[in-house]
Amino acid sequence: MEKTGDAEGFAAISREIFAPLYPYYAARFLAASGIRRGLCLDAGAGGGLLGLAVAEASACRVILADRSVAMLRAARQEIAARGLPGRATVLGADVTALPLAEGCVDLVVSRGSVMFWDDLPRSFGEIWRVLAPDGRAYIGGGLGPPAMRRAICREMAARDPRWREDAPPPPRPGTDPDTQAAALRAAGIHDFAIEPDDAGHWIVFGK
Repeated sequence: MEKTGDAEGFAAISREIFAPLYPYYAARFLAASGIRRGLCLDAGAGGGLLGLAVAEASACRVILADRSVAMLRAARQEIAARGLPGRATVLGADVTALPLAEGCVDLVVSRGSVMFWDDLPRSFGEIWRVLAPDGRAYIGGGLGPPAMRRAICREMAARDPRWREDAPPPPRPGTDPDTQAAALRAAGIHDFAIEPDDAGHWIVFGK
């Protein structure tokens, strides 16, 4: 059963503490991909802050997909607060079964979600299926450049004893690059990169 309080707490932390990350990574992914318009999917979007940052920094339309009813509610509130109802929509769906047409998505982004995906090969395969020719995907996690990471860690350490003032908690089992690389290959994706970040890494692939 979904824990609404947990979801609301996570959404609040995303807005209040992690907020600088989303425009930072949105700008980075848009610049790296060269994509400025078309359809963006935020997979495992949570409150939708990364996808909405993409919408605000480009002409892309955005789908915020998550399986949590509470997180979709938070995403709808963010869409309204940012004045983006014509450019962003929510989608209740698990990453393993996206109700989207093959090849319809130009840009896939996902931050802080992949560690919760129950079936990595199937999830990566679904993202590959919906990705358009010349589309790009950026999946993983990070806390931005060192100064941003330190500021976030300090604030999180005051709220959660698992955090240190200079580093996040250890990653969840199964989120290491080797495990994810094996899952990508199992999904039939062989041309990919796993790029290290200051406090994490990003899986990058495209068609």
